[in-house]
Amino acid sequence: MKSSEQSLEVSQVRRLLFAVILSSLFSRNPRPGARRIALVALAVTGIGAAACDDPFAPQATTSVRTDSFIVYSVSQTPVNVPAAFNVIFFTPLRLEPTYGFDLVFDIDENGKVVLIPVTLVGGAVTAGRRVGLQKVTGDYAAVSRAPNSGYKYDSTLVLGIDEAALVELSTDVCQFQTSQLVYAKMQIKAIDPVARTIVFRMTYDPNCGFRSLLPGVPTN
Repeated sequence: MKSSEQSLEVSQVRRLLFAVILSSLFSRNPRPGARRIALVALAVTGIGAAACDDPFAPQATTSVRTDSFIVYSVSQTPVNVPAAFNVIFFTPLRLEPTYGFDLVFDIDENGKVVLIPVTLVGGAVTAGRRVGLQKVTGDYAAVSRAPNSGYKYDSTLVLGIDEAALVELSTDVCQFQTSQLVYAKMQIKAIDPVARTIVFRMTYDPNCGFRSLLPGVPTN
């Protein structure tokens, strides 16, 4: 899919080309039949240009966000510490019965992080809030676009230090948009099994249906 700037350039080139063709047809053969052919050709061009520059296509308006966070393990910690995370609001949260979070964090007996989707915590109350997780197998920095397949839904994922995951989240924030999904990637940077803290960084595309993980406002 082209960016809006590229699409505009393509449309301008098309219009210029067919204007030249139209002028040529009229100058060489001014008969009514020739005029009709030229007008049909011009109309088809206009329809094609409109299809490429779809004014109803979703447009991203918000920049991709990147930041680092500290959260706590849900086990062996006080109830008032942030052991969960809300991707949409891009902030750590405490576990509350309102279930305003998307992911819960834990540290297992091997000292690794366990990511727990909200549906595994809230049960029937959060059944409609699907969270997909997928482990990153290559270089974290090289992941510039989230895939649209390969996620395991509403299942835990275990990560060690420097290991990473992709996140696909279904959210009501996008309920009136073409797609109800948002995407992110996250990497574990530090784990303290004694203090029960976890440091991670996350890059998140807040534009509904867009999967870019590069800085700036996505163009496709």
